[in-house]
Amino acid sequence: MKEPRDVGIAIHDRFFTLDVGIEDEELIMSVLAGLALYVRKGNSLKIRQSYATFSGSQEVMTKFISKPEQVGEWGKETKQILSTLKKKR
Repeated sequence: MKEPRDVGIAIHDRFFTLDVGIEDEELIMSVLAGLALYVRKGNSLKIRQSYATFSGSQEVMTKFISKPEQVGEWGKETKQILSTLKKKR
């Protein structure tokens, strides 16, 4: 059995937030796969994603996802961001 993963969950007002270390790409991709399944069932998502850039500013983007392929594209973009952020550390 593998080591347990560190997962933080915060529940505030109407938000449920999941915190996972950026080095745990396998778990992150599993979460995205779960979202793809949700979308495949006919649901859509409005994703708000933010991250710090090399210059220290905050990048924020919003995506509307209604097709499983869009989750795949977003997953690829997220992998690139994670890779860049890992190199920064």
